[in-house]
Amino acid sequence: MTTLFANTVTLRGFLGKDAEAPPSGNIRNDSFAVLLLATVSGIWDLGANEWHPRTDWHRIICPGPFFCGLVRGMRRGEYLEIEGELRNQSDPRTVVVAGEFHSVSKNTDTVHAVRIQRLDRPDALVDFGEDG
Repeated sequence: MTTLFANTVTLRGFLGKDAEAPPSGNIRNDSFAVLLLATVSGIWDLGANEWHPRTDWHRIICPGPFFCGLVRGMRRGEYLEIEGELRNQSDPRTVVVAGEFHSVSKNTDTVHAVRIQRLDRPDALVDFGEDG
């Protein structure tokens, strides 16, 4: 049976900084931890025969006491796979332009984690040429 809606995101990448988790004494049911995950993609320019990489940074919200405990020891550079739901938040802000106040909203996309898995670091890709 097919469901009417689907909102599933799977990301695989490296932590850009240490996990931000509350101290163990302050964890409540509404606590959350935050991860910053980097994913790399890119395009190959056939005309110039060059690879143009692109790094995207993803803010991962890890809700609840379980995730707070799980991610507390995670450090920059760890290789992870994260599955979650994409969420969009709109934060109202006031800006001043030429002395006049204007209301604007800032949209932020986050992924709310439902599964986090540590992965083994991939072997470095080394080209040894045709002779091996």
